[in-house]
Amino acid sequence: MRLRLRRTPRRAIVLAATAGAAAIACVVGLTVTSAPTAVAVGGGGFQGKFENLCGYTHTNQDDAILFPGQVGASAHLHDYVSNPAANANSTAASLRAGSNNCVNSLDFASYWAPELFSGTTPVHTASDTIYYLTNGKRNVQPYPFGFKEIAGNAKATSTGQAQDILWGCSTTAPTLLQAPDCGSGQELHVRVDFADCWDGVHLDSPDHVSHVAYSANGVCPAGFPVPIPMLSILFKYPTNKGSVLRTSAGLGTYSMHADFFNAWDVNELKHMVTMCLDAGKDCGRPSGIQ
Repeated sequence: MRLRLRRTPRRAIVLAATAGAAAIACVVGLTVTSAPTAVAVGGGGFQGKFENLCGYTHTNQDDAILFPGQVGASAHLHDYVSNPAANANSTAASLRAGSNNCVNSLDFASYWAPELFSGTTPVHTASDTIYYLTNGKRNVQPYPFGFKEIAGNAKATSTGQAQDILWGCSTTAPTLLQAPDCGSGQELHVRVDFADCWDGVHLDSPDHVSHVAYSANGVCPAGFPVPIPMLSILFKYPTNKGSVLRTSAGLGTYSMHADFFNAWDVNELKHMVTMCLDAGKDCGRPSGIQ
């Protein structure tokens, strides 16, 4: 089994303000506006990006990646984003046959993360920005239909074990390994970054990470020759009190993690990757994303 190759989890990957002309209209049939935020990512100089906005749909104790076909088998509750059909029995085909609440309505993928609690009160994610980035790589390939990937360390017991996550407030860049307390009127944000290089063979792997690896300075490591988009999900929570939050597993927010099950419309995902990522263009976001 391959060892998973990682970035240093403490590397700052921040959301920064942008200015300039309106972004290129890459989403057919949708008005694209200048993005109030953009993503500054370490790595090579070749940068392309597109975004989507999807919302919370439901909560269950399923996990179609770790426990496919086993209803309620997960060790903790999950909040789902985008596709309300997602459950333990989900397949790429069943997700594609479902629906979604995304601004780009051809994104049938399922995204999920552990439910958060403030004491005994659940705090559900609200509207979430889904970033797809080159992360400095060229010739990025679309995810194959049915591709699965997880990011973060669900078993972390301290900030020193946190992986692939950065917390922050709605008015600041996410740079922290656990949730802070934010100012009055602010929301809590967490960014989860997924690996962006693929072995080119397996849609998943027994440990759900060995089929992918993280690039370094725009280059994929040996054994992972296919550059794929860097998926980066910005989960947004309607609370400013991060210090009291725990995951549904009872652990601190340093154990935040997320899952991705690709069921995008195949032609639409190929179009977005070609027109935005491989062209090195910031395609902004469909109108309505804040």
